[in-house]
Amino acid sequence: MPKELLMIPGPTRVSPSVLKIMARQIVSHTSDEFVEALEDALKMTANLFQTKGQPVILTGSGTLGMETAVCNVVERGERILCVNNGYFGPRFGELAAAHGIAADSIEFEWGRHAEPSLISEKLDKGNYKAVTIVHVDTATGIANPIREVGDIVKDFDALYIADTVCSMGGMEVQVDNWHIDVCLTGSQKAIAAPPGLTLLSFSEKAQHAIEKRKSPVDAYYADFGRWKPVMQDPRSRSYFATPSVPLVLALREALRLLFKEGLQNRWRRHQIIADAMRTGIETMGLKIFTEENFRANTLSVFEVPEGVSDADLRRVMKDTYNVICAGGLGKLKGKTNRIGHMGIVTPDNIVLTLNSLGVSLNKLGRKTDTRAAIAAAKGKLKSFQLASRSR
Repeated sequence: MPKELLMIPGPTRVSPSVLKIMARQIVSHTSDEFVEALEDALKMTANLFQTKGQPVILTGSGTLGMETAVCNVVERGERILCVNNGYFGPRFGELAAAHGIAADSIEFEWGRHAEPSLISEKLDKGNYKAVTIVHVDTATGIANPIREVGDIVKDFDALYIADTVCSMGGMEVQVDNWHIDVCLTGSQKAIAAPPGLTLLSFSEKAQHAIEKRKSPVDAYYADFGRWKPVMQDPRSRSYFATPSVPLVLALREALRLLFKEGLQNRWRRHQIIADAMRTGIETMGLKIFTEENFRANTLSVFEVPEGVSDADLRRVMKDTYNVICAGGLGKLKGKTNRIGHMGIVTPDNIVLTLNSLGVSLNKLGRKTDTRAAIAAAKGKLKSFQLASRSR
């Protein structure tokens, strides 16, 4: 067992080979080694996104990715539509406001999916430059139907911006086939690289919108035009700003491991593990907060039972087994706990987490059949073992 089992919805644990790279001495950002690493990482990013668009890797968190997406393709005075049904959707609106961009929102209940038909009705009534959506909201665990929304947005004269921070690498995302113009994610979740990088892709339509702007991009570091020469041809050694050399090297290794596993296999593993985790949680008599049939495969959000403190539950899990989970965000703070199960997570991690959860609930006076929960989860994990053997 690792000294500490991190089971939060990001950042996630990384593989030993990724850690080894992070422990190396720094190399120059103009060295052949780094240039090759950046080139490899960009190619693998495009493959991960399933896109022929321009990939971009920036030093910064997913929030930088959100800001870069909005401020490049939308101009001051234009309007966007933000699809909100969780903690992170409204952030697009806040970022838009910071750049003088008007933002309307279409609101859905937290823990319930965004309804594509209602988004279509909203688009019919307004003239929007772009539509923003979060694929997986890490506060609620909801997985929005971004494919279906993309099929709708493509029929309107609007760009489609999707935040896949908590899904990319752990759930199916097909940027081009789903008509996503700007897609963004972070390095620290299902990709299983250290935190500190945001990865984006810009479609030809998005790049055309940038080229046709009437005003300069209202940003400096986040200006796509400044980064484009660097990302188009790393071997040209075009320079704009110093990248995080160790993070890019680590990202390349994490992506190499991801593709060694196989993208389809990785999606399937996350699906099986998510099913096992939630089966175990429900067998304990706990309620999953997220709407059924729209639950992300990268995390599980459950309601803290009456009479149990959410903070106490997490504390006992840590003190008992060194398992680290996360509390609720926003309006769900104190009401839910969140378990992340993405990246390099294994069936053993699921069993250990469920055991820690069950034992902790019992210690806090909530009678729980931990053995039954683990047995139910293991039943679901059999398909993982069979799939592994078949490979």
